[in-house]
Amino acid sequence: MKGKGTREERETIINFNEKDGIASIWTASEAVYRQLLKRGYLPVEDGERHAIFEMAKRDVKLPRQKRQASEAQRQAGRRMRMAVLSQEAQENTGAERVEGVETQKGPLNP
Repeated sequence: MKGKGTREERETIINFNEKDGIASIWTASEAVYRQLLKRGYLPVEDGERHAIFEMAKRDVKLPRQKRQASEAQRQAGRRMRMAVLSQEAQENTGAERVEGVETQKGPLNP
């Protein structure tokens, strides 16, 4: 199969129902065709401009919708980031040992 036609015409259609355990994938996309071959699926029909694959319906993975964080969760995340940055800043201004002499990081007192 060669992906011919415009990009809009190179579509992929996944078809399955609740009764059957088989999903049918019709594709005119060369990229999808290669991915299915790479995963070990062989086409049931391989035409010049399209191919049809069949697989177990359980093998079809649909994307899940991302859960949106609430405003309270976003604010808690900001507070956590600020606490971590504050902790790192405190650790970086602590005492440091240079050539066997204890020194204090930070501004010098005249």
